[in-house]
Amino acid sequence: MLGRLANLNLTTCALVTLAFSTLYALLQFSPTPYKHNRCLAVQQTGWWADKTKLLWQPEGCTLKAYGPKDTTSCMGKDFVVFIGDSSVRDKFYAFVRLVDPKFGNQGKVHADIRVNWPGSEDLAAYFVWDPYLTSETTWKVVAGETTQVLSRPPRSIVVGAGSWFLRNKAESGGLTTWRKDVDLLAARIAARKGSNLPRVFVSPVPNVVPEKLAPERRQALDPNAIYWMNKYMERIGLEVFSAWSRMTAGALETADGLHYSPRLEDRAIGLLVNNLCNSRLPTTPPFRTTCCFEYPSPHWFPKMLALATVFLGLLMLAKRSSESGWRRLVPTFETLRQMVVFVAILLLMYVNDRTPLFGKIQKHFVGWVFTLLSVAALAAGGYTVKEDSAPGFLNRDQTDEWKGWMQLAILIYHVMNASTVSGIYNPVRVLVAMYLFMTGYGHFFYFYKKKNYGLARLTVVLLRTNILAVVLAYTMGTSYMDYYFAPLSSVWMLIVWLTMRILPEHNYTNFVWAKIAVSAAVFSAINSLGLWPMGLLSIVNVNWSAHEWEFRFGVDRFIVYVGMVTALITIRYQSALMAHARWAQIRRWAVLFSVIGMVWYFWFELTSESKFTYNAYHPYISPIPVVTFVVLRNSTQFLRSRSSQAFRSVGQVSLELFIAQFHLWLAADTKGILVLVDGRLWFINLIVSSVVFLALCQHLSHATGALTSWLMHKPASSSAGGDIPLAETGQPPEQRAQLLDRLAGGGGSRINWTESLAVRWIAGLALLILMNVLSV
Repeated sequence: MLGRLANLNLTTCALVTLAFSTLYALLQFSPTPYKHNRCLAVQQTGWWADKTKLLWQPEGCTLKAYGPKDTTSCMGKDFVVFIGDSSVRDKFYAFVRLVDPKFGNQGKVHADIRVNWPGSEDLAAYFVWDPYLTSETTWKVVAGETTQVLSRPPRSIVVGAGSWFLRNKAESGGLTTWRKDVDLLAARIAARKGSNLPRVFVSPVPNVVPEKLAPERRQALDPNAIYWMNKYMERIGLEVFSAWSRMTAGALETADGLHYSPRLEDRAIGLLVNNLCNSRLPTTPPFRTTCCFEYPSPHWFPKMLALATVFLGLLMLAKRSSESGWRRLVPTFETLRQMVVFVAILLLMYVNDRTPLFGKIQKHFVGWVFTLLSVAALAAGGYTVKEDSAPGFLNRDQTDEWKGWMQLAILIYHVMNASTVSGIYNPVRVLVAMYLFMTGYGHFFYFYKKKNYGLARLTVVLLRTNILAVVLAYTMGTSYMDYYFAPLSSVWMLIVWLTMRILPEHNYTNFVWAKIAVSAAVFSAINSLGLWPMGLLSIVNVNWSAHEWEFRFGVDRFIVYVGMVTALITIRYQSALMAHARWAQIRRWAVLFSVIGMVWYFWFELTSESKFTYNAYHPYISPIPVVTFVVLRNSTQFLRSRSSQAFRSVGQVSLELFIAQFHLWLAADTKGILVLVDGRLWFINLIVSSVVFLALCQHLSHATGALTSWLMHKPASSSAGGDIPLAETGQPPEQRAQLLDRLAGGGGSRINWTESLAVRWIAGLALLILMNVLSV
């Protein structure tokens, strides 16, 4: 009762939060392309997410880091003209460094500068020295006319002036003359006509840090005057790149109080290039940015899901009102409800990650936040430790707990972008190995004990594991391999089944050791030689990355067999070992060696040169931390008989948490974080989105379980030995018994053709073919 109440409260909080977040997003949302593609946010908003690394975060979108190749590809033969004083010249040099990192400043100060694309005579960028905006070249370029140097208009113009008017009032005329010049600039930009005219960005007058300025500059460069000048340019309608002014707020990256470091200027020019180039990026997933990016229109599959939601909802109403007539031919009300939940959550994920409604912010690693989240998760798990109902070596409560804390660790790892830290990446690779260890252990245990090699159970587990990943790949237009844990655990289950299914009578003799060794050798060779038949998935229009698959399989190619061997030893020798006269001594030595093994592993991974170096050793050393953890976790009766209720709850929905995180918690194809509140309130947004994420994943777990049960015409149940628990379908016990009897071929009434497993699978195959045809 308390568990159901807790789930209800979590669901209520999640739905209320989601409703308010959606309302807030709709109020901020504008159908105007200039606003909904977040270009305005790139130009006008932002903050330093990490000042030490100079990670700039525009409001609600993720930037792309451009390099020479990307910039050249985007610009083609176009070029950019920079006009103004030394602050604009610094941005010109930043753009040139992006085009050609080997380019130097050439020592030119008060002069025009021309730079070509590397290895070409085509112009890449041109700087016009004009601190007072009086050059004839300036006004011709702004008007879109040609000059002696520029034979055609540029793609865009960056113009800025102001500091020299303040520093040389007698020569320039001061603010009065400056105001006349910017008014003239605004008037000439407004008077231009034509579709191919360059876009004019105005660089704000740079902020100054008075305490760092030279005495003569400190008297002239008044911060209040600079603030007024920038606001005036915005007020008269100039397209001011005010984000650049935000970047220089505070004594950050400046030595003289006026000019800023190349590192900061590189970040500033990155905003300009994102503005110019992002609209030219491919609109097929994975998206490389969400700033200045036109999201593609919904394709046929999410539209079909929207129609399916309405259709299933109507069926639910009809089913609830009566069970007579044609209504007997449709699934039960509860099954229909779970179908609606499943489709609705998929549509929500599509809206999250394939539309601009909700903002996305970039991930970045912060050590103390990573530590805080890890400690908080550990504290929650420790606080809810309770005694198990069925204690024992690697019992179900213990494995659910194991999956739970590992899944939380992986979620924290992903949201904090900790893959950039080798010392964290390496242990997370072990967490994936632990999952696969349990795959080998659980399935071997089941096959050995039950001797059930039938296709029914195999299909149930494969469906339960893959239904969300496959449908999500079609919905989001991603690759099935993007949700790599589903295909990885599926293939390993098939390998365990095949290993046990061939010559099954020898599973109970010592020949089983040879079977395991041969299986390990054969599939390791298949992976090394690239002989996987996964390319056949293209028949049903499922994208597949062979390179990614070979890496994922190869890096953990032995750990599943370690799990199988552990299961075999447990079944055959556990009782004899525990009854041995020296069992207490054996256990003490096992604990000692486990502690040494765990310490050695962390020493090794922390001292590895890089994560790439570590990956080469991982297949061979990953069994050490996995096996030592198993030994330590079960070293005493007290530890074996207790587990964390919080971690168990997470572990029971770990599959949904792992797959749904890509679009329901993270965003931008895992490159960003979903924003439901405000990107600046990073930690609050994380808490709010986590509540929504966890609650919806619980419902998603029930829905996928119910769908699997309906597709297999099987009542929901939970099996031991590594099987995946299926959610309850709401059927009464007597009906479940009748269904089991029918599936087993026993007595009872004849199955109606609408309930036939064959009919459902034929319909499913037809739907898959239709999906393939529509996708071409």
